[in-house]
Amino acid sequence: MDNNNLLRAVEEMSYTEFVGFVNQWNVLPGAHNTLSKWEVFSKLGSDSNLLEIACTTGFSARELALSSGCKGIGFDISEKSIEAAIENKKLYTPNINIDYFVEDAYNFVSSEKFSHIVIGASLKFFPDSEKVIEKCVSLLKDGGCLLASPFFIKTPLPSDLVREFKEVFGIVPTVESYKDIMKSYKGFEIIYEEKNDLVKETEEELAHYCHSTIDRACKLRGIEDKEVYDLMYNRLYEVKRMSNKLRDYQGYTVLVLRYNSSVYPNRFVELF
Repeated sequence: MDNNNLLRAVEEMSYTEFVGFVNQWNVLPGAHNTLSKWEVFSKLGSDSNLLEIACTTGFSARELALSSGCKGIGFDISEKSIEAAIENKKLYTPNINIDYFVEDAYNFVSSEKFSHIVIGASLKFFPDSEKVIEKCVSLLKDGGCLLASPFFIKTPLPSDLVREFKEVFGIVPTVESYKDIMKSYKGFEIIYEEKNDLVKETEEELAHYCHSTIDRACKLRGIEDKEVYDLMYNRLYEVKRMSNKLRDYQGYTVLVLRYNSSVYPNRFVELF
């Protein structure tokens, strides 16, 4: 593809296509810190069978498999993201037992049950989150764990910020409070929870991240044109800048949620 066509293609990509094209490690809130808590408190190990829903470029399943030795699968609706997930596995963790493929969460079926399902912060970005929870319940072993790390809003988002976010990402950000977010998980037993504040990144930190990601993307894609580089960098920087602006209003909670078929969807343990 010549540079003019590549420039146009990058400009016209949806957010999810762009993430896959530049191979952005589209990580969950808390990144490695959250993964470590999930692994410990859900007792994820070499005998575990893990499913990651909406895995994007594969970060969570890849890192959990690397540290715990678990096996599993991950899927996403974006072809470019799955191509990047497979690419990342080959580059960074070739010996893990994780397979990635393109699928829609609503349509996914499996003949086997999973001990752990990773949903991360993605639940609220599905048009029908209740249907996704029902899907998770149908796929979990009795006693299995749903691993989530949803954002919530501590103070209301200004309407202009919501509009700006939608222009960059093509979707509306999380606007629900902590209590509203937790309603989606009310049928599960809370085995572990930790609420966290977010700290804004500095301009230097944003630039380091964006240069690191775009430098690698250009090397992987054989891109040498500075105009294309600058376009990719500026778009990724805008994504990161927008996410950074939300951090003044957001928190997130790390959750290990157990599915107990003899209890679900009731709750007999008080909330604290």
